Amino acid sequence: MRKLVLVVPLLACLFIATGCATTRGVIDIPAKAGPNPSSGPLVRIDRVTDRRAFEVDPRQANIPSLMNDAELKDPKITSRAIARKRGGFGKALGDILLPEGRTVMQVVEEALRWSLQDAGYRVVSKDDAAAATAIPVEADIEQFWAWFRPGFAEVAVEFETVVRLTSARLPELQGSPVKGTSRVTGMAATSGTWQEAVTRGVDDFARNARERLRAVKPTAAR
Repeated sequence: MRKLVLVVPLLACLFIATGCATTRGVIDIPAKAGPNPSSGPLVRIDRVTDRRAFEVDPRQANIPSLMNDAELKDPKITSRAIARKRGGFGKALGDILLPEGRTVMQVVEEALRWSLQDAGYRVVSKDDAAAATAIPVEADIEQFWAWFRPGFAEVAVEFETVVRLTSARLPELQGSPVKGTSRVTGMAATSGTWQEAVTRGVDDFARNARERLRAVKPTAAR
């Protein structure tokens, strides 16, 4: 009985800390930015495409889904969706979106731009006068999702992104996709926990992409 008395206040604290898990949440991921080198191979990001597959009632928590199945065909919603909340026994509940005006493609493009710049490439926009001679880079987002791992002593929010990079001028870039992962643990999955998990995972992707791009960087623009 004494154990029960101790557990009840703990569960109440967890509920207060997490808020209502059945409703839609909105969090933003800070834009990753850095200085653009004054020299180095010219490169332009031609496109970033969201190719994630959403499912109705997925068998695994790391598969993208929405609390409203009718929205699965609405790119205005799916392009912003980044996570799904779950109950203590793993039941899918509310989802988490980026704010209006922000998309997963934007977050990945910001991270990719940082990766290129930190690897020593000079990034130009497609409208830049030098764009015609710049190395084109394309990105296909195969995974970008955060999910809840229940537990008794502590819970966790995990995140994974998988992005395939290609370039007609950098054939060495082809191959296995670049990944970014993270895991944040605590007593409750608060908005801050979700934001930290996704931000850490995006940072991990950016660092891994930087190393891949650095390894294939030409000594002079091709």
